[in-house]
Amino acid sequence: MNRRFDARWILGASLAVAAGLVAAPLAASQTAAPQDPAPVFRAGADVVTVEASVRRERRAVLGLTAADFELLDNGVPQEISDVTYEKLPIDVTVLLDVSSSVTGPVLDELRRSLKQLRTDLGARDRLRVVTFDMRVRRLIDFTDPSSATDSALASVVASGSSAVFDSLAVALTAPVPAGRRQLIMLFSDGQDSSSISDAETVLDVARRSAPTVAMVLASTSTKRPASLQRTAAKLGSATIADVADQIAGDTGGYVVAINPGDNLTSTFRRVLEQFRTTYVLYFTPKGVDRQGAHTLEVRVKRAKVDVHARRGYVWR
Repeated sequence: MNRRFDARWILGASLAVAAGLVAAPLAASQTAAPQDPAPVFRAGADVVTVEASVRRERRAVLGLTAADFELLDNGVPQEISDVTYEKLPIDVTVLLDVSSSVTGPVLDELRRSLKQLRTDLGARDRLRVVTFDMRVRRLIDFTDPSSATDSALASVVASGSSAVFDSLAVALTAPVPAGRRQLIMLFSDGQDSSSISDAETVLDVARRSAPTVAMVLASTSTKRPASLQRTAAKLGSATIADVADQIAGDTGGYVVAINPGDNLTSTFRRVLEQFRTTYVLYFTPKGVDRQGAHTLEVRVKRAKVDVHARRGYVWR
């Protein structure tokens, strides 16, 4: 089934932020009440969760416990109460740019990549596929049977301009069920040309939302302006690379630049594997003001390891 939702007519059901309004996802056949994103990392009344990827020479470091980590919240050391690894099911939302710049061979490769990605998911994991040109469409939902995936992907036709920011805003503000990890994987050349949202709005929403964002950029030049349409005060001259690095860094995600002819299937699989092999740290903030924005720093007491984690969160 192809469920459609257009960012332009669902703007009234979106999250209000300082930079404006961000579109929230709705099925075309219903009207939902206004809704904020799920509170960031709130597993309970006080518990905060932070995901941390720990690697040595690009390989996941296994067997770490709470005693192996150091976590600072606004510069104050925190006690980590629990650590899990590969225990929680994963929800993967793939955002596919299907604007006119995406050619037929690339579309074919995207279809093959998504079929493999679906196969790579575990029994409790789920896949959602959202396509966007100047509009944002939910192509495959978490609850759709796998048998519907192939026909839905076959129906995709590339056309129009590209609403990169709107698609991210829609995905970031979707309801987040408890007890599941959230990965948003965006494929695009990275240049926005038709969004209502601007870069500052999306960045603000990303900091207030739970999902990790991985940006797969098929761009010949990430130094181009991030948007052809919107110019926010602070990010009016931001490049594709600037915005992608900021969104991925703030959410604990990744930026993967690919060249024409690169294997998309292996790229998607690598992003999923890196997200799956990530520790989840639990702590209750102490010695810091609970309200407002928090800066996070995660360290590991091991030599020659790379630690990759979200740079902060917003307590609500």
